[in-house]
Amino acid sequence: MSILLATEGRCAQVTLSWDKNSESNIAGYRIYYGTGSRSYNWFVDVGNATTYTIIGLADGSTYYFAATAYDKSRNESKHSSEISYNSCTYTISPTTAQLAQQGGTGTVQVSTQKGCAWTASSSASWVTIIEGSKGSGIGKVSYSATNNSGNKLRTAAFTIARSVFTVNQAGSSDISDNSSTSSTKAYMVKVIKKQANKGAGAVKSYDRKIDCGEVCSSSYKQGSIVTFLATPDQGSTFTGWAPASLGCEGTGPCKVSIDKAKSVQARFVGDYELNLVNVSKDGGKGRVTSSPWSLDCRADNAGTCEATYRYNRDVSLSAYPSSGSTFLGWSPARLCPGTDTCVVTMDRKRIVKALFRKRLED
Repeated sequence: MSILLATEGRCAQVTLSWDKNSESNIAGYRIYYGTGSRSYNWFVDVGNATTYTIIGLADGSTYYFAATAYDKSRNESKHSSEISYNSCTYTISPTTAQLAQQGGTGTVQVSTQKGCAWTASSSASWVTIIEGSKGSGIGKVSYSATNNSGNKLRTAAFTIARSVFTVNQAGSSDISDNSSTSSTKAYMVKVIKKQANKGAGAVKSYDRKIDCGEVCSSSYKQGSIVTFLATPDQGSTFTGWAPASLGCEGTGPCKVSIDKAKSVQARFVGDYELNLVNVSKDGGKGRVTSSPWSLDCRADNAGTCEATYRYNRDVSLSAYPSSGSTFLGWSPARLCPGTDTCVVTMDRKRIVKALFRKRLED
């Protein structure tokens, strides 16, 4: 029996896959699992498949899994090697912070299931965790940053509950009042948030004179340099700055030199919905799952057949026909031709159909 591997999982469920046995008389496999190592409370007969998703796992618990193979006479092999899986999932809010040159403090909220342990650690000498270096369940982490004596922006990324938290701190050259003493002329700088699919977020200047959406414009002296940072809201993605003449590429901080009145655009897009439709022809049945895991759409469109994904995220869809059925393919076929894994780019709302047909008797 080959080694059992966990390929994708999320809170309260896990997908398992394994290598097919080389023997020609193998009729199927059983998955054994429980909350103790080599002490299995449950099993499921998955038939002659090499992947299976187990649902209904308790949040925050560790489970152990092994598999057996059986032949056409129902003779069963010994258990495979064992793997374990913990169903804890973690989220932090916010995921980034912007601090002024003089430093300051902040907090990060940690969300997870009851009984799920987590830690927080910083590798940067100028950022110190002052509360919440470890915890369990819902909690918070407090940190402080020292004064930035340099003239450049500095960034620190540290780990909180298996997630990355990023702190950006302004340097002296990022402060807008460093204009030439020979010039007193001032210009208006305006920020415009471009929002698609209900996308939303915040745009701030490091000097805090602009903080959209409360204040979206301010006056700056000629020769100043204003640095902006955009932070998307939950359920949104920041896609970049415009116009191109600003010279701000990507989604990082945008530095704008003030030599005239300027307008800065920050573009946000909301998460898009992916709908699966499980189509039965002549009584055919099957199942469709996604990676990253969110969808588990079964016959008659039971289970989870819709989910939202971040803008431009690639989602892989896999179809598994039930015994006695055949998977015919995806619709629209131009999006995913054939019967292999369907990869969908979430740059818009998507509807994908999976077609199953009852297999004709030989």
